[in-house]
Amino acid sequence: MQRRKVTLKLYPNAAQAAQLEAWTRLHCELYNAAHEERIDAWHKARKCISYDEQQNVLPQIKADRPELNELGSHALQQTLRRLDLAFQSFFRRVKAGQTPGFPRFKAAKRFAGFAYPDPAGWKLMQHGGRGATLRIGSGEAAMSIRARGRHRFGDQAKPNDITLTRKGGGWFVSVTLRVPESACARQRTADLRRGVDFGITDWATFDDGQTIANPRWLREELPRLAALQRQRARKKNGSLRFKRLGRRIARLHDRISNLRRHFVHKETTRMVRQCAVLATEQLAPKTMSRSAKGTVDAPGRRVRQKAGLNREILSAAFGMAHPMLAYKAEEAGTRLHLSNTRQIKPSQRCAACWEIVPKTLADRMRVCPHCGHVMPRDRNSASVVIIDAFNTQDTPGTGVAARPKPLPWQRGKSKSVTRETPATTPCV
Repeated sequence: MQRRKVTLKLYPNAAQAAQLEAWTRLHCELYNAAHEERIDAWHKARKCISYDEQQNVLPQIKADRPELNELGSHALQQTLRRLDLAFQSFFRRVKAGQTPGFPRFKAAKRFAGFAYPDPAGWKLMQHGGRGATLRIGSGEAAMSIRARGRHRFGDQAKPNDITLTRKGGGWFVSVTLRVPESACARQRTADLRRGVDFGITDWATFDDGQTIANPRWLREELPRLAALQRQRARKKNGSLRFKRLGRRIARLHDRISNLRRHFVHKETTRMVRQCAVLATEQLAPKTMSRSAKGTVDAPGRRVRQKAGLNREILSAAFGMAHPMLAYKAEEAGTRLHLSNTRQIKPSQRCAACWEIVPKTLADRMRVCPHCGHVMPRDRNSASVVIIDAFNTQDTPGTGVAARPKPLPWQRGKSKSVTRETPATTPCV
């Protein structure tokens, strides 16, 4: 069985929305109380309280606070697990020498929601098409909330757990489904072998010259976003108009995020459906979008230009595309090859003679001084990674699968460290 997650939008009425808000405040109160208990135990007795110890006192807490009974024992336990996970991550960062980031208390308005970790206390009923109903609770206190959304797994998918989230003034439910492997498989429509280079000018460039345009939704909405932010800056902090403009800004960001996610889903699905082999390079968006301001002793150069480039890199969602390609390629039986960028250097290497010639970002046309090969920079990078995908030797990028034999001036190179998605039998 495989696990897949699908998100549905909830449409509660006024009474149901007020009840969800009240439940969220109770979960937030439990989270903060458990957090305070851990801090006090350490300050007063130098004792670390575990999740099991806090979970064992839940019956007594529910006896003292009857309003917690309608939340469900498993949902309350999941809130305590959420706090325990925050402390585990804190201690892990301390041991690793990273910036620890001690867990914080949560404000009720910033507490995202709560979860049911198993199929108890709720039921999801699909009505065909996109309609659904989420029933939470039992007896007279149960709520039936209208939902909208669908998934592609059919009746074979069984809901396992849910997470209710408040975002942008609306409510959403993320459902984890247990799905048979046969239902996860994707149907391929072609068996192409393609190299792809992700970029900013074009979102994707293939080795055959085809491109996918970069929609640039954030750039298009920047004037509107800046206008709203200027209006909010002129309002009194905390006033009604200040909060109203904050909600409008949040809705605009959500819209951009939804458009971006839909675009990446659509394009990655099309890639794995058409390709039996898909090659690209490993990208590190966090490193690529690092600030250029430097330090006081060594200030950076072109800081504003680099900030604009960083915004475009993050808006292109490279970090979102690779995980989507990974799991979709496994479902479709597509071989996904990720070339090691530091070893292969696709942007600097010639796809014809395999020599490395350094270039700047302004050099968009590749003209090799060794063999005279001329090709657009992004297409050349896509050609390099697809050649590396069919390398049959221990040296990366010799291109033996693409040519009868290596060119005489090719030198031995260090072993490539690549990650490939395990191939599965495609659905027929």
